[in-house]
Amino acid sequence: MPKSRRKKQNIYLTETQKKTREAKTKAIANIQECLSQYTYIWRIVPEDMRNTYLQQIRADWKDKGKLFFTKNKIIIKALGRDEQEEQELNLSKFSQELVGNAGILFTNEQVDDVRSYFSKTQFDDYARAGGLVDQDIVIPAGKIRYHNTGEYVIPTQKPILESLGMSIRLEQGFLVLDQDHTICKYGDQLTVEQAHMLVSCLNY
Repeated sequence: MPKSRRKKQNIYLTETQKKTREAKTKAIANIQECLSQYTYIWRIVPEDMRNTYLQQIRADWKDKGKLFFTKNKIIIKALGRDEQEEQELNLSKFSQELVGNAGILFTNEQVDDVRSYFSKTQFDDYARAGGLVDQDIVIPAGKIRYHNTGEYVIPTQKPILESLGMSIRLEQGFLVLDQDHTICKYGDQLTVEQAHMLVSCLNY
């Protein structure tokens, strides 16, 4: 059967839709509206924040303020890039601090309360490549267990662990490590392989 010559259109379900001009204009208007509603504006700089935890922070501040995490260009446009464009006195100086992965929080909460919340807000999560190690992680010799459950690591993980340098043997259905193995040390920057071992194989 001959192939159809009709023009086909590929649709990528995972493709992120670009924001329209209307959406950007609305975001700018929303930010500017907050200037008259709130006393304080804070610059929020998350460290390796995942979207799940960002949603939790949004929920915590839902009734106490307004949190914006959008492109810096949009926020700067809303606040003003210089003295001629700034919406409030000296606001352009604040805009100049908006670099990298940062957002802003509008609120009427007291300064000490805001600082206390964000200084205490941390989320436990699996390690990712590029993260800094805060402790030595050594897998002791013997039967290998998952870190979070204490259960024995399943035998199907043997090829992966071996490919990452662990001396392992299969003994009566258990993975057995011949000698202590150091995965990473304090101050190291995790490689892709180390992060994969910690998360997928050992559930650190």
